[in-house]
Amino acid sequence: MNYSVLERLMAARGISAYRLSRDTGISPSSLSDWKRGRSAPKADKLSIIADYFGVSLDSLMGTERVASHTAALSEYLVPVIGSIRAGLPIITEEELQGFELADLGGASPDDYFFLRINGDSMKNIGMINGSLVLFRKQQYAEEGQVVACLVGGESATVKRFSKRGRRIFLLPENPAYSPIELSPADFETGEARILGVAVEAKTKF
Repeated sequence: MNYSVLERLMAARGISAYRLSRDTGISPSSLSDWKRGRSAPKADKLSIIADYFGVSLDSLMGTERVASHTAALSEYLVPVIGSIRAGLPIITEEELQGFELADLGGASPDDYFFLRINGDSMKNIGMINGSLVLFRKQQYAEEGQVVACLVGGESATVKRFSKRGRRIFLLPENPAYSPIELSPADFETGEARILGVAVEAKTKF
């Protein structure tokens, strides 16, 4: 659960963290840990909170729109991952770092993921170390799109996609880095695979 969703519910009802703790029996320390990302609420606590605010679990988790009395929340919770490795599913429990709100315009959150940038190869377009980039899951890309691409069958890199004849390049946005050259055979054998196309980048300080 992204704590900001809970905060929006609390703000809409004028409920403080103290009152929420008192009314639900959930300890203030648990609420504090959730807010700081130190832990995540278990299913029983999520059910208590959903019942308390009169919303569904899907609404609380951001997988459907929250009722209009909560200020018409139009965002969904999308999983944040630190890295992507070969195999399915894309997002595993080991790589999951939490959830982040994203306005998907009514699209399913199952079709999106956030990837936390590691490194500065894309810094010239604002994707610096630690940035969160929202990707739409798809296995193809158009010329010039920024993609998350599996390389070498191991882990994903974020680069700009370019195709020149039968040669495919993953281009950095930092002159200190060299392009990665791939071939159609790399994609046919699974050595390379496009996992998603970038939609939005968020930088946190």
